[in-house]
Amino acid sequence: MKEFYREEKNGVVTLKCRALDGIEGLRHGFSTRHGGVSRGYLAGMSFSYQKEDEATVDENFRRFCAANGLPFESLVLTHQTHTAHVETVDESWKNQGRCRRLRETDGLVTDASGLGLVCFTADCVPVLLADPVTGAVGAVHAGWRGTVGGIAGAAVEKMIALGARPENLLAAIGPSIGPCCFEVGPEVQAAFDRRFGSALPFSPSREDHALIDLWLANRLVLRQAGLQDDHIYTAEECTFCNNFDYYSHRYTNGRRGSLIAAIAGGMR
Repeated sequence: MKEFYREEKNGVVTLKCRALDGIEGLRHGFSTRHGGVSRGYLAGMSFSYQKEDEATVDENFRRFCAANGLPFESLVLTHQTHTAHVETVDESWKNQGRCRRLRETDGLVTDASGLGLVCFTADCVPVLLADPVTGAVGAVHAGWRGTVGGIAGAAVEKMIALGARPENLLAAIGPSIGPCCFEVGPEVQAAFDRRFGSALPFSPSREDHALIDLWLANRLVLRQAGLQDDHIYTAEECTFCNNFDYYSHRYTNGRRGSLIAAIAGGMR
C-alpha cells in the first residue's frame, strides 16, 4: 500500500498510485464509495448505469472527473462480459460523452491524448497501464476468467502495437477481492492450476475449496507479458474486507454499486 495513497477533493475520495503520478500529463484514479450522490444500497459513488438513472451516474462521473482532472466528455467505457478482449480506441472516440457503444470488451488501450479509459469493478481486479515514453495508457477489468485468459497481457500486446516497449510500462493493480477472501471451488482451482501451475500456490480453506491470490495471478500475467516486476504496483486493498470504502459483489450478494478505474494521458 505504500505506493498508493488516498486523496480527497470536494468530498471525492480517490485511491492513486504514486508511480503513475510521476508521468507528465497523466491523470488516473481508482474510485471509492465516497463523494457521490447515489442512494439506498448503492449509497455513495456508484457508476452502474444498469442500476441507477443516467443523470445520477453522470453526476458521479462529473464529480470524479473534476476531482481527478479526467475528461468528462471524452470517456470510453468498457462493456464487460468477463472476456479477455481488449479494444484499441483512437482520437475519433473523443468528445462522445461517456461512450458505451463497445460490446464484449473488458479492456481498453489508447495513445490518443485527452481520451479517458474506464473499467468497472466490484471485487474483480482493475489494472491501469501506462507508458511514460509513448504516452499510451490502458484500463483492464480482470475477473477470474479474464485473469486466467491473460487479459492484462492482451492489453500489453495492444500497447506494444502502438509502439510501447513492455520493459517501460508501469502497472497499477487496484482494489479488488483479496487473497484473504477469494474462495473458489474445484473447477475454478483447476482453471488457475492449468494457467499458472506451481507459480500460483493455493491456500486450502473449507472442504474442496481454496483461497486464490488474484493480485499475484495478474502480476504473473504482466511479468509474462514483459513488464519488470518492480514496475508492477499492487494496492493490496480488499473490497470484501473493506465494504465501507468499496463495493463488493460477494460481500453484498450482488446488492452493490460499481467502482471504476480510470486513466487518461496527455492532459493539461
